[in-house]
Amino acid sequence: MSEMAKQTNIAVVKRFDLFCVALYMFCLVVTLTLFWQQQNNDATILLISQNYQYASDQLIEVRSLETAQVLYAGPQKQIPLIRIIESSAAETSLIFVHPIWVLLTSPIFLSVTLIFSVLVFITRLLIYRSINNSLQQLSALEHWAYLSTIRGVIQPLPATGVIAKAVGSIVEQLQEAKRVHGKADQLIREQALLDHETGIGNREFFNNRLDALLCEEEPRGAVLLINFNGLEVIQSLYGNHASMTILESAIALIDRRMENLAHYFIARRDTFDVAILVPGIFIAETEKLATKLLRSLDALKYPVGINEEESCHIGVSCFSQQQQGYQIMAEADMALRSAQLQGPSQWFRYDSGEVVQESAKGSLKWRTYLTRAINKNAFVLFFQPVIANNSDEILHHEVLSKVRDEQGKLISARVFLPMAQKCGLASQVDMLVFEQVCRLIQYEQKQQEACSINMSVDSLLNEDFIERLFHKLASIPDAASKLIIEISEYHLAAHLNRLKSILEFLDELGLKILADKVGQYVVSADYLRESPVRYVKLHRSIVHHLHLRIENQVFIQSLNSICIENNVCIYALGVESKEEWLTLTQLGIKGGQGHYFTEPVAQMAQAIELP
Repeated sequence: MSEMAKQTNIAVVKRFDLFCVALYMFCLVVTLTLFWQQQNNDATILLISQNYQYASDQLIEVRSLETAQVLYAGPQKQIPLIRIIESSAAETSLIFVHPIWVLLTSPIFLSVTLIFSVLVFITRLLIYRSINNSLQQLSALEHWAYLSTIRGVIQPLPATGVIAKAVGSIVEQLQEAKRVHGKADQLIREQALLDHETGIGNREFFNNRLDALLCEEEPRGAVLLINFNGLEVIQSLYGNHASMTILESAIALIDRRMENLAHYFIARRDTFDVAILVPGIFIAETEKLATKLLRSLDALKYPVGINEEESCHIGVSCFSQQQQGYQIMAEADMALRSAQLQGPSQWFRYDSGEVVQESAKGSLKWRTYLTRAINKNAFVLFFQPVIANNSDEILHHEVLSKVRDEQGKLISARVFLPMAQKCGLASQVDMLVFEQVCRLIQYEQKQQEACSINMSVDSLLNEDFIERLFHKLASIPDAASKLIIEISEYHLAAHLNRLKSILEFLDELGLKILADKVGQYVVSADYLRESPVRYVKLHRSIVHHLHLRIENQVFIQSLNSICIENNVCIYALGVESKEEWLTLTQLGIKGGQGHYFTEPVAQMAQAIELP
């Protein structure tokens, strides 16, 4: 029997028992009152007539009040409970058997009590069984709901009947609504940011990503513009289908060549132009990549009449400092034009003098450097607040980390974290930052706001890392309630099946989960329903010039409807202007973060010296 049925049975039977007790007590009081009134009437008659021989058998004896002489003695002598009625006018006292004793010794009363008890017990049992039978269907539905909750998947309905059919219909409608909503959200993203013919990003998608990257601290990367000269001729000679088939083959070759890179964005900038944005790449690596891409694209097969030697040209623009997006794209376009002027298929990097030639450390040097930094804890924490939309209240601080190099200069996480990932040191860096934040929470009582910490997916999927995290939280009981774990939306969606149980465990410990960089990639929002995500943070590319980009506003509105349904708060990263912030607040964003509010505040390295 389900808990609901048990509680219902207990409640109904308890009320029945109270009713039976009340009824029995009422009858008992009425009977005692009748006996009491009978004895009063008998005493009045006997005192007037003084003929005690005709008294009822309840009269025991009559005594004189003056002499205490027994004037009358009935057949019963030893009665434990008696009632005395005195009359000063007649100067006598009448002693009766007490009405309670009369009831207790009455065979009729005892028989009635027994019959009443048996009837109550039988009725009680019938009520219990009737309620149990009536609630059997609801019990089955409750058991179904419990199994569906603990397994995370809606189970088949075991019960039949009107209620079960109604519940089943509601569940089907809810699932269908969620599917339609998820498809609508996915469609909105695709319509706004994807090219309809090729499925890759469109011009707006590429501009958003480039602008967002340039808004970050110490931006670095490269833009490659690829032009397929012969496709326009193929379209005019063989039709649009033939040209699109070759373009799609070229995109597939590019994806295969780029699959070893951690992050890149590819988009269709024009009819036969493809643009690639590669964040965090150095000039030397960009040149190697351009050479490999050109070699791969040379393998494309063109129809007869197309000059394959001049079929593909690549323009490259590298950047390593704050620049305007149009300047970078202008440099890439100039490089592309230079490559085309030189004739045969080739790549060209236009050097405007604004991009400084530099080389990167090799993997071994990076490993040595980062290992030394971990051992010495040469990391400095910065805190940037997330501000509430309706006040200046600080919702929490995001922890930003930097590491000191040999000259004492600070290197941002965007530079050293990819290398830490490549060298297998990301988990150690994440744990070091996590422990340092925990010490700050423990020893700095003024740190009242919560802190959010970025963690790599490799760290969260590492059992040893999760075990160390658990022991650290156990040693500082108050830390969990003040910590938020940030994980990128892309990794959350890609590894949802493996991350789901880990995130649920972290949520049970008191840690809150935040999906970061939302909107950077076009992914499904199902993770909001299937994992304990409490917050999402919009990527810079969605926030940048939001007041001028209707498609990004539509995306936020769609995302907000899903977040409201799942009780998830939306924050925005990279708020740089008042117009952006006003638009975000109008769209229902709960908090914002960026240089519009404040610069990141450095946390002095005193935490390193804490025990």
